[in-house]
Amino acid sequence: MVEKKILDNIKRRRESLGLSQAGIAEELGIGRTSYINFEKGKVNLFCKTLVRFSEYCNTPIQDLIDDKATGDLLKDNSDFEEQRRALIEDYEKRLSALNDKYQAAQRIIAAHEITIKTLSETKDFLLSQLHKND
Repeated sequence: MVEKKILDNIKRRRESLGLSQAGIAEELGIGRTSYINFEKGKVNLFCKTLVRFSEYCNTPIQDLIDDKATGDLLKDNSDFEEQRRALIEDYEKRLSALNDKYQAAQRIIAAHEITIKTLSETKDFLLSQLHKND
């Protein structure tokens, strides 16, 4: 939610300069696709592109992420804690599931090791029996 507002603010700032995405990309010295991905939030928002954009607009980064016209975006975190808890819970569930799979794989490997050892011992025994008959 907050990131979307920041991205919208960046887009509005670009448009207020009368520049297309291709135009601002050229001004910033980056590819058009790179800038489009930046403006759409497909890359890390806090990157060199944000610094370049801020410098080009002669606007501090803080003003881009905390525009007075849209309110204090950083304080708009009413459901931040709920989202944080949900993410942590999801992470812990996934981690637990991966740990269960890891333990299952370890058990399978141990069983295969026993099978391989048994087969190897059987092969050695059979070969020794064949050599006795020679």
